[in-house]
Amino acid sequence: MARMTQLSDQERQKKRKKIYFVYLILVLAAIFAAYRTASLLKPLARQRGEMKSPVSVGSEKTPRQIIVATTTSLYDSGLLDALLPVFERETGFRVKVLAVGSGEALEMGRRQEVDLILAHSREQELKFVEEGWGRRREEFMSSDFIIAGSVADEAGIRGLEFIEAFPRIAGSQALFVSRADNSGTHNLELKIWRLAGINPSGPWYLQTGQGMGESLLVASEKKAYILSDYPTFCRLRSGLKLEVLSRDENFKNLYSAIVVDNKSGRVNLDGAESLMNFLISKKAQEIIADFRIDTSGLKDNYPLFRALRLDAGATGKR
Repeated sequence: MARMTQLSDQERQKKRKKIYFVYLILVLAAIFAAYRTASLLKPLARQRGEMKSPVSVGSEKTPRQIIVATTTSLYDSGLLDALLPVFERETGFRVKVLAVGSGEALEMGRRQEVDLILAHSREQELKFVEEGWGRRREEFMSSDFIIAGSVADEAGIRGLEFIEAFPRIAGSQALFVSRADNSGTHNLELKIWRLAGINPSGPWYLQTGQGMGESLLVASEKKAYILSDYPTFCRLRSGLKLEVLSRDENFKNLYSAIVVDNKSGRVNLDGAESLMNFLISKKAQEIIADFRIDTSGLKDNYPLFRALRLDAGATGKR
């Protein structure tokens, strides 16, 4: 009996050791995955620098400085790097950019922390203006939304419209990455889920709370589906294990500029109006229409941005 008890104790110890080693392996795997994701995000964070940091609009701000809150998808595309230096050379203004989601950009306008907002969430923007926070709103360009995913296309959505693709993703419970940051892209995603009659939840639905660039990197790491604007996807595609699977003409990515109403006395109206007029001017519209990044290797090659004011005639004051 004593020998049987001894063997039983040894078996229990072996079992505990096995459980411990399995647990240790799982913990190490989780740490590695977290480290890998963080390492992928570092280049994008360095690219943005301190652009997401809270901004002081007190004594540091000068009459020649304009503070702009822009959606991360627009910033990550690289277009502002082509537009803003031209504006600064021509006007003498200096532009400080804060890359946030459209929802947060509008909230910063309500808090009177920024002068101009660049967003792509029409319903939120119109509400902002109707509430008296926006002095002037101008639509100045558009781009495409896409669904990106791994080449395996587990849910079989290739070539489908968004309203057909989303139910297939949910039905197969294939991994889907949501920005979950109240941005224009996030709000469109939620709208499509509502139209499809689906309330996404569960372990397959991953919410990052991050910008477009970061969320694309997570989707690539997880081999997941994601709704993205096309220009940002193109800008980052060389580091992504994703491809364009779906594009839908029914959902366009429309960008607007909004001059924040000066309720606090801190908003630089002259600067904001000047930048607004530049964005809808012929020169800026031509820069937008001509903007290019390397899209070699992409099976589907769509225009990055469409200048809304170029065909109709630019109306900006020069």
